[in-house]
Amino acid sequence: MGIFDRALNALGNAGNNMSMGAANTGAKMGTTAQDSSEIVALKMQIGTLNQELDATYSVIGRRYVQYVIEKGEMPGIDVSDMLKMMEPKLERLKELERKLIEAEKRVKDIDILRAKERAEHEFYNEKNVLDRALAMDVLTQEEYNKRLAVARKKLDNFEEIRRVRSQLEMGLISREEFNARMGYLTR
Repeated sequence: MGIFDRALNALGNAGNNMSMGAANTGAKMGTTAQDSSEIVALKMQIGTLNQELDATYSVIGRRYVQYVIEKGEMPGIDVSDMLKMMEPKLERLKELERKLIEAEKRVKDIDILRAKERAEHEFYNEKNVLDRALAMDVLTQEEYNKRLAVARKKLDNFEEIRRVRSQLEMGLISREEFNARMGYLTR
């Protein structure tokens, strides 16, 4: 009777973990959609401001060329009226770029949280399989402990594993160095 109780308990834990994960994922997806639409809107506003500023730069350039042609000399020309017109746009551009960086950081943070959640989900799934195997005497306690320790180490080193993968993707480390570090972090 003890074997069946342990197996049922393991299955119940798996179901609870999956339902909690689904609820969390739904809430995070809503946040990500909102952040993504904010990013798109900010990029559109930045693009519009850049077009307006480019038009102003063009007017300044025309004035300069016109002055050089008329006077035959290349001293400075007065563009203070243009600069006054550009100043609020440049300030707004800086503000929008700051907001864009913040929104992109929020999306990245949510992506990291999702990856962490997936890693935890994988750990609990693996633990449930190991629990069932132990309950059914397919694994010895020693085998169970060894495999569970490996799974736990992957979860505990999640941040470092993610960092090492990013280094490989950016070409900062070689495939051999990546494999060596991953071996250390996961075994």
